[in-house]
Amino acid sequence: MRKLSGILLGLLTPLLAIAQTDTPVWQSQYSTGEGKLQPHAYVLPYTSPTDLQTPGGYEQSAFYMSLNGKWKFHWNRNPDLRPKDFYQTDFATHGWNDINVPGNWERQGYGLPIYVNETYEFDDKLFHFKKNPPLVPYAQNEVGAYRRTFTLPSSWKGRRVVLCCEGVKSFFNIWINGKYMGYNMGAKMPSEWDITSQLTDGENVIALEVYRWSAGSYLECQDYWRLSGIEQDVYLYSTPTRYIADYSVLAKVDRQDDGSFNGQFNLETTIKGVGTATTVAYTLQDAAGKTVLSEEKTLAKGADRQNFTSHILKGIAPWSAEHPNLYSLTITLKDKNGYVTEQTGSQIGFRTVEIKNGQLCINGTPILVKGVNRHEHSERGRTVSKELMEQDIRLMKQNNINLVRCSHYPNDAYWYQLCDKYGLYVIDEANIESHGMGYGEASLAKDSTWLTAHMDRTRRMFERSKNHPSIIIWSLGNEAGNGINFEHTYRWLKQADSTRLVQYERAEENFNTDIYCPMYQSLDHMRAYAKRKDITRPYIMCEYLHAMGNSCGGMKDYWDLIEKEPSLQGGSIWDWVDQSFREVDKDGNWYWSYGGDYGPKDVPSFDNFCCNGLVAADRTPHPHLQEVKKIYQNIKSELIPDEKGIKVKVKNWFDFTNLDAYQLNWQIADDKGAILSQGTKSIDCAPHETALITLPSVNLKSATEAYLSLSWHPMADGLILTKADVVAYDQFILKQASDCTVFLPREKQHVSYKVDETTGELISLKNGSQEYLTAPLSLSLYRPVTDNDGRDRFGARVWHEEGIEAITQRVTDISRSRNMTTAQADVLNRNGKRIGKARFTYQPQKNGALAVKVTFTPDTSSIKSLARIGLTFCMNENFGKIEYTGRGDVETYSDRKQAGLIGHYTTTAEAMFHYYVKPQATGNRTDVRWLSLSDRQNQLKITSHSPFQFSVTPFSDEMIDRATHINQLKRDTNLTIHLDAVQSGIGTATCGPGVAEQYRVPIQPTTFEFILYPSARK
Repeated sequence: MRKLSGILLGLLTPLLAIAQTDTPVWQSQYSTGEGKLQPHAYVLPYTSPTDLQTPGGYEQSAFYMSLNGKWKFHWNRNPDLRPKDFYQTDFATHGWNDINVPGNWERQGYGLPIYVNETYEFDDKLFHFKKNPPLVPYAQNEVGAYRRTFTLPSSWKGRRVVLCCEGVKSFFNIWINGKYMGYNMGAKMPSEWDITSQLTDGENVIALEVYRWSAGSYLECQDYWRLSGIEQDVYLYSTPTRYIADYSVLAKVDRQDDGSFNGQFNLETTIKGVGTATTVAYTLQDAAGKTVLSEEKTLAKGADRQNFTSHILKGIAPWSAEHPNLYSLTITLKDKNGYVTEQTGSQIGFRTVEIKNGQLCINGTPILVKGVNRHEHSERGRTVSKELMEQDIRLMKQNNINLVRCSHYPNDAYWYQLCDKYGLYVIDEANIESHGMGYGEASLAKDSTWLTAHMDRTRRMFERSKNHPSIIIWSLGNEAGNGINFEHTYRWLKQADSTRLVQYERAEENFNTDIYCPMYQSLDHMRAYAKRKDITRPYIMCEYLHAMGNSCGGMKDYWDLIEKEPSLQGGSIWDWVDQSFREVDKDGNWYWSYGGDYGPKDVPSFDNFCCNGLVAADRTPHPHLQEVKKIYQNIKSELIPDEKGIKVKVKNWFDFTNLDAYQLNWQIADDKGAILSQGTKSIDCAPHETALITLPSVNLKSATEAYLSLSWHPMADGLILTKADVVAYDQFILKQASDCTVFLPREKQHVSYKVDETTGELISLKNGSQEYLTAPLSLSLYRPVTDNDGRDRFGARVWHEEGIEAITQRVTDISRSRNMTTAQADVLNRNGKRIGKARFTYQPQKNGALAVKVTFTPDTSSIKSLARIGLTFCMNENFGKIEYTGRGDVETYSDRKQAGLIGHYTTTAEAMFHYYVKPQATGNRTDVRWLSLSDRQNQLKITSHSPFQFSVTPFSDEMIDRATHINQLKRDTNLTIHLDAVQSGIGTATCGPGVAEQYRVPIQPTTFEFILYPSARK
């Protein structure tokens, strides 16, 4: 492994000699660093083996010192204006401000945060610059000068001291006590210097000079905010003068015929320096603290590498995302008297990653990737606290996510420790994206002068994280084209690491990817791949289901196909968290910001495309996260028709877990929520197998409707999930009302109504003297545009061309009788053009309710697409208490409703409104039997013959459509109510397929009816 690294790096040496000398080092593609230690695994000190079991446990060591906190900071817009000698020990920083480290400087009041997607932010007229790799703007290149002091403990005297900067963007020089130590190019990866010789007793000075842009920026063109500064931890650690410089673990498993696993263990260490250490030893302990392996070797003179004996261990507990079994590896150096001079190590896991029969297999078993992409994001920018990382992993595990792709760069070291401990598969991705150069001949993937940088970033990613069991796949980078540079990095990784797979999306089906990992493909594309006879690679989407705004429609269709075809093994949703920031306007109202909200009007921006998370920036779940949890669940049930009883077929989609690890709670309830029967069961069902369960019959004659609900809970508390958590659930309708009007009361009400003779709209609905309408009840064909609607070819563009966002009605004929009012009306678009006709019938019922029947006939020469067909009206905001029986209590749409359970729910108009970063249609409920809106004294109950959809929002459609941020939403004392016979699905058109045809509104004559029942509350 070491020999290979040396050969490949040696091949790069001639390229370094070509580097230009007449430009700053930060303007050269050959620059990767100076004076740094070679990349290696983390060899941080541990006080005791028990600290190894805690992520971040090295921080408890007496030989670890964090330099996070307040630093002195000076910021300039131009390198020529930077303080040239600020690193000198006697430099006065009295006029400098404090800045928090880690944390991007743009989030602390300096410079301009810019969000763009696939372009270089500096390739813009704002900076008077055109992309010209490796050059970046000079006059506008911001420079931050950081400085602080530290004092070493007396116990560090006579020892070696290493400085580590975990992540600084994008280029920096570094000094210790006025002595230049070197530089680093390439963010998101640790860079280290041995600073021992520069230290003094007492106070020491560290200084960093950070450049916003550098040649490295050409490889850091990710779809994210372009920010600068010290983003991750800065710290010191101390070792003896002879020290453990690196180690590599091989820990594989082999499944035996009896279901047990044998483990293969190899350990290679690198020892450097001179000192008293004479032996190196290791101990491997299981989770109970029992030693399963140990060995000690005498250090040979002049040799820096020590290989230990290879072992086969029987009865090993394998690591997987379902069962993250870890072993503690402690590596020690000892002197001739047996005294431990150094101690390091990590948690390791035994697992095997391979492709068998064209499928990705973990420990010999094909798995399904139920993944998500994750940017590192918080209010501080790219800096994410340990607490927030812990929150992320808890939420992921609670929502059945089993893999995270580190998009699009190596993540904070703590993240991998959490994934090891709690069980998440990881795709670790090199910090390489040159999207702004395109994929053609200008692609940096094809320019061998950039091979040095590509290889440096790939090697540093591998070396630092090679011992983490959670990492099952290396990714060469993202959206950077394909060519010779990625062919080299692929070959290097495959030779350096035989235990993992390597993927790269832009390699498509070329040799330099082990997985076919496309983005945002259609179901037809997936079916075509699955039918091919020549495929040898699994199909695992690196990105799919773009979760921007109100999104994630059609997920069930993806997974119905994935679960059917063995070669289709899932994918990773884009993405986990909205990359937005909480800001407050001049009136004190908060809102989420996005691209273009900072700086001048013409700042380069890709708008709110950074807001595509399953959770908000503060980790509040968006409604579509519940859909993800439901569809990603590992236990799925099917009701089997049987006249003698209730039978359910259960499929265990876990890869390594028997269903007897979970308790099934079942209940049968009626439409009022009354429980008719219930019980618990334990099911013995092996992974990937099915079981048939029988439940006792129930007499349903007295129930209007009845539903069977199943929920699965862990039998015991785990690391994250508890016995109270629901890991999977299903619901089946055992009895359904043939007509939903049976839910209406029969008590006679004194209802009156009035129809506008010119429009045919219902303009008044009263019970006694109480008026229920504050705006007319009229036809509705449009919805406030979602982010997906804006990009769907059947969405907002078509709707605005048709002018359906502001329709009016013009009566062509109206007739009245004692028992009925009928109005024929033309439906006119925004410009007064006739786009269809409608027939409205208003008919009082025996109980005083008013039946409103509508037939809408679109003019198919004018109308090609509709958002909905239904009715809309307004009521006073006092009617904000909502009750309904339907799918809830979560936002659902025709193509995103698996998460909703049919039941009786009580909520409010405010609670139903979800504040997406950019306001848009929200709050819809599907399969509704009845709905009521009430204040303290009055109630309007609504139903239809068939289940329908509805939404109630505290803002008008026009207000929602007009607002670009949530602080622009203004209440007008009204609620906006929509009653829909049909409404378009949501889709995922911001990236990927739009709304599938079966979820779009049919452009044909449509008849529907709603029954309005106003009454006094009891």
